[in-house]
Amino acid sequence: AVAVYANGTDYGFYACNFSSYQDTLCAHNGRELYARTLIRGATDFIFGMNAQAWFEKCDIEVVGKGYVTANGRESESNPSWYVFNHANVFTANASLIGKAYLGRPWRPYSRVVFQNSELSGVVNPEGWKRWNNDTNTTNIFYKEFNNSGPGAAIDQRVPFSGQLNKSVVISDILGESYGSEWWVDTNYM
Repeated sequence: AVAVYANGTDYGFYACNFSSYQDTLCAHNGRELYARTLIRGATDFIFGMNAQAWFEKCDIEVVGKGYVTANGRESESNPSWYVFNHANVFTANASLIGKAYLGRPWRPYSRVVFQNSELSGVVNPEGWKRWNNDTNTTNIFYKEFNNSGPGAAIDQRVPFSGQLNKSVVISDILGESYGSEWWVDTNYM
C-alpha cells in the first residue's frame, strides 16, 4: 500500500520513515526533496511519473525480493529524475542478498541515478532489470557514479545501464535557487 503520495510540487521530507511492501512512496509530480529519510519496501517501492526527486543521505531498506525504483518517465520532454545521493541501500534479512534491483523502467524513458552511495549485497550484480519481458531499453537512463559496497560492482551490470563521469548536481534537479526556497532546509542535508 502507498504510504506517501507526493503529487504537487515543492515537497521537502526530513527524517521521515516510510514503510510498506509494494509502492511505498509515490514520488509522482513536481520538485521533491527527501533528506535523511528511511524508505522501506520490496516491489517498485519508490515510483511515479513526473517528479524531479532528490534523495539525500536516505536509508533504503529492502524488505523483500524486488525493485527499489519504478520511474515512469514517458517521454524525452518529461522532466522526471530520481537521483539518490549518499544513499545506503541495505537489508536486515540475509536471505535477500542478491535479490533486489536498483530499478526497472515503468515507462520507456525511465531516468534514475545512484551516486556516492553504499550498495550492500542485497543489490543483484546486474543492478537493474527490464519491466517484465519488455525488451525496449533504448531510451532508459540508468546510471551510477562513485558507489561503494558489495552491490556496487559494475562488471555484471545490464547493458542498458552505465556509469557517469561525474555526479549529477542537485541544482540540475531542483533548480538553481533551490537553496533559498521555503521548502528546502540546506542545514539538514
